[in-house]
Amino acid sequence: MIRLKRTIPYVVVFITSMGIMIVELVASRIVSKYFGSSLYTWTGVIGIVLGGISLGNYLGGKLADRYSPKKTISLLLLITSFFIFLILILDSILDRIMSRGEFSIVTASMVLRSVINIFVLFFLPSTALGTISPVMAKYALEGSSRVGNIVGSIYAIASIGSIIGTFLSGFVLIPLFGIKTIVFVIAITIILLSLIVKGRRIVALVWICIIVLLFLFFYTAAFKGGPKIRRRTIGEVIFSKDSKYAYIEVRDKSHRGMKERVLFMDGLIHNRYDPENPDNLVYDYEKIFSAFTKYFTHITKKDEGLTTLTLGGGAFVFPSFLERHYQRSVNEVVEIDPEVVEVAHEYFDLPKDTTIHVYTCDARSYVYSIRDAAKYDLVFLDAFNSFSVPSHLTTKEFTELIKGILNNPGYFVVNCVDIFKIGKFLNAYLNTLAEVFPYYYVYSASGVVSNRRDTFVIIAGNREIETNVLEDVGSSRVFLKVDHSELEALAARNGSLVLTDDHAPVENLMAPVFLKSVD
Repeated sequence: MIRLKRTIPYVVVFITSMGIMIVELVASRIVSKYFGSSLYTWTGVIGIVLGGISLGNYLGGKLADRYSPKKTISLLLLITSFFIFLILILDSILDRIMSRGEFSIVTASMVLRSVINIFVLFFLPSTALGTISPVMAKYALEGSSRVGNIVGSIYAIASIGSIIGTFLSGFVLIPLFGIKTIVFVIAITIILLSLIVKGRRIVALVWICIIVLLFLFFYTAAFKGGPKIRRRTIGEVIFSKDSKYAYIEVRDKSHRGMKERVLFMDGLIHNRYDPENPDNLVYDYEKIFSAFTKYFTHITKKDEGLTTLTLGGGAFVFPSFLERHYQRSVNEVVEIDPEVVEVAHEYFDLPKDTTIHVYTCDARSYVYSIRDAAKYDLVFLDAFNSFSVPSHLTTKEFTELIKGILNNPGYFVVNCVDIFKIGKFLNAYLNTLAEVFPYYYVYSASGVVSNRRDTFVIIAGNREIETNVLEDVGSSRVFLKVDHSELEALAARNGSLVLTDDHAPVENLMAPVFLKSVD
């Protein structure tokens, strides 16, 4: 019995330390629904959670000196459980506020708003969790003279708990269970600890009943039947799920009299699709992709033998377009998230018996695995969007891998978003391409605009492209090559930075796109 009592502090510290890391990883997934997953949101999550833990450690130390740990620990665990469960309630409220149209997913104040929301959701739970370790250290020290040994053991157990919590949440909990269920289980687990340490058992049992009922109320059909504010503004959500890589939503909405189906990942639009006319490519960059593909097949006479690789499948809108219009082509797509592929089959009309070869892995890993095996006429990189740029796909080293898998002639075609008159990322990426390819060109969807976000398509290869105009026959749109003098002016403004595996500060380069965005 005495040995059992001696283990209580270590058990409590171990489990609460696991809870801290699980809450931190869960925080990144919850916040990404509204603000995307980027260096900015991760920085906010880590900074605020660490700040909460630090304050909690300080307060816990004060409490341990002033009150008996055996009398206070059960109350602290009750309070901690309450604040953890409060995440679910506040998230539900935030979800409705963010959906009213008063706020949009990304605006000029996005970074500040994301930090504020992270603070509201996670500072108090982190602080409460942080109070536990110092109180339990004092608990373990009572009646013992082995101060160094006990304190060292408490620190070690806390670290092991944090490590296990990190791997458990990343590899098991988040992939298998919903975020809400994980938060609920943590809250229940923390309150069960208060039963182990004794004290306030009736209160603990009552609180368990309350949070079970609240959880069922908030996340059953009764709650879903409540007022659907979101539906009036940004479409009807017909599918949502947390995958290993992102929070996925599919929404049906009307846009300029046209019905659209939209794929959201981590709160950001990744694809727009016209289910009534799949050949109507909604995005301008897809129209440029289509126009250049037609131009390429014209100059190479490869209408029936085209080989393409698309990095970033999403809803498979453009790869499906290629499959329909170039029926004897060989089309391959690399999409990191198998759940996204299933969504494309289920909601975006990608046939189960598609001729597209789909590989579910990281784009760079796939390209590396087939390096120097020239086989593609066109490689499309469709993994960049306005606010999320995978840095490892922007570097010189990756671009060299791309060059190694292109036929001759062959071209690397990339969708890029930036503000041209600032153009920090665009310029750095062009510098990077210039280190690998002798020729590169920029086509604009709407002309070079000085003060707003715009879509560009960059085409790089070993042969010149003679045309200054790409015409999309389907929409009668004409896309112009950005004049060389404009690119020289862009370089003069931003210098000669080349993105490498050692240094690819894409978040900093894209910061103006965040801060100058307009709804």
